[in-house]
Amino acid sequence: MMKHFKSIFRKSPKDSKIRVLKEGGVYFESLKLLAISDLQLGHEAVLHNRGISVPMEQFPIIIERLESMLKETSATRVLINGDLKHEFSKAAQQEWDEVLKLLDFFKSKKVELILVRGNHDNYIEKILKNHHLKLNDYYCEDGFLFVHGHKSLKEYIGIPEFKTLVIGHVHPAVSIKDDVEIPHKYHCLLKGEFHGKELLVLPSISPLASGTDMVSQNYSHDTLSPILNECDLPDFIPVVIDEKGGVKEFPKIRYL
Repeated sequence: MMKHFKSIFRKSPKDSKIRVLKEGGVYFESLKLLAISDLQLGHEAVLHNRGISVPMEQFPIIIERLESMLKETSATRVLINGDLKHEFSKAAQQEWDEVLKLLDFFKSKKVELILVRGNHDNYIEKILKNHHLKLNDYYCEDGFLFVHGHKSLKEYIGIPEFKTLVIGHVHPAVSIKDDVEIPHKYHCLLKGEFHGKELLVLPSISPLASGTDMVSQNYSHDTLSPILNECDLPDFIPVVIDEKGGVKEFPKIRYL
């Protein structure tokens, strides 16, 4: 589908030390770290309980994407930037099973796992404790600060100095009309500024995430991100991801 939009592509940002991957992750070369966000494990079970029938296939797709990204990069560590699971309340059986399988997957790959707390990540600390893992409110290294994005930075205690802020939570996407005015929605990473610092908004890696359309602005600022609400969103640059079409950088949102 992305072939329709060649006229507005800027470039495919492959030469950057921060590499956006077509499967939805971002590789920070200097840190040897692969960052992903919003896996929302167990989402199918929640939908089933609401009477919505969807195939139970999200987990194997996520594992396939992780396999591909780890193979493509030299990552020795993986950071999950919040919302490892979907249900707000206690961990459902599907979530419990899939979280355990995911932890076993990373162990088999011999990569270090770093976990940042998201607003969906309630009741999983017992699972993580049994695997000697900590759920961090934030993670900062070499000027990169990772927080989930559901809270204002003012709500955190002891935030260190940083050059680049990396959040998730938003599930950013852009809808673009093709040559015959048919809109197509693509997940994307967003690049912009937060009070003079670089801000990156990670896409959701979940196959069930529909995406929040940044172009139509058909969203509530109350449910977006307190961090993004302090930014000039029209000046953000979307980097569109598509597993078949690859990674392409678009013009600023205000021009789409």
